[in-house]
Amino acid sequence: MSILVDFRTLVDPIMGGQAYRNLVPQEAVPPYAKFFRVAADEGVTLDENGGDDNETATRIQFDVWGESPDEVDAKIKAIKKALKSWAISNVVVLEMDDFDDSVNLHRTMLHIATIHQ
Repeated sequence: MSILVDFRTLVDPIMGGQAYRNLVPQEAVPPYAKFFRVAADEGVTLDENGGDDNETATRIQFDVWGESPDEVDAKIKAIKKALKSWAISNVVVLEMDDFDDSVNLHRTMLHIATIHQ
């Protein structure tokens, strides 16, 4: 299973089935989330004698959109709790709030760093 499939499995139930990879459908109703791979760096750990058990460091951006800051905050709190129990090593390295005038929605962005097989 790919890291992004595994990530969606973790977050989609919290988002009520509205955690979208790369593109949010026009008919999506807030709150919803968009996530994507920011970067992936293979071979971040060395396997003795050049084996194939090297790990990959993947960065994921996860944006939660909602009609109110409280709605977004509740989803982010639940996501961060789920990340603590995720089998993939991870840490939130950045959290940022925003308001997008073009869609009239609040957003919180999490930048998540992982290390995985």
